[in-house]
Amino acid sequence: MRITPTMPTEARSQERRALPRQSVLFRTVLVGSEIEGEPAEITNIARSGFLARTAVSREKGSSVQLDMPGLGPIIATVVWCGNGLLGAHFHKPIAEDAFADLLHGLS
Repeated sequence: MRITPTMPTEARSQERRALPRQSVLFRTVLVGSEIEGEPAEITNIARSGFLARTAVSREKGSSVQLDMPGLGPIIATVVWCGNGLLGAHFHKPIAEDAFADLLHGLS
C-alpha cells in the first residue's frame, strides 16, 4: 500500500493559523543541517511562517534557514513537506512593521 502525504487545504489551513498569510512570489535559498543552498520559491507568507515550492525534502520538525529580502536570515521549523512543497513556522515571528516593509518591497 502506498501512502502519500496529505497537504493542508488552504481553507483548513487558515482555520489553524494564528496569523493570515499573504500571497507572494519570490526566490530564496533554504539552508539546513543536511542541505546547503537549495533554491526555493516562497508562495505565501505570514509573520509566523511560510509556504515554499522546493525540490528539497525535509523531515517534520527539522530546521531550515532562509534569506528574507530586507530582513536577512530567518530560522524556521518544518511543519510539513511533500509533493514539492514545504510549510514552516518561524522560530521568532517577524515584527509587524518589518513584515509590512517586506510586503511593500515585494509589491
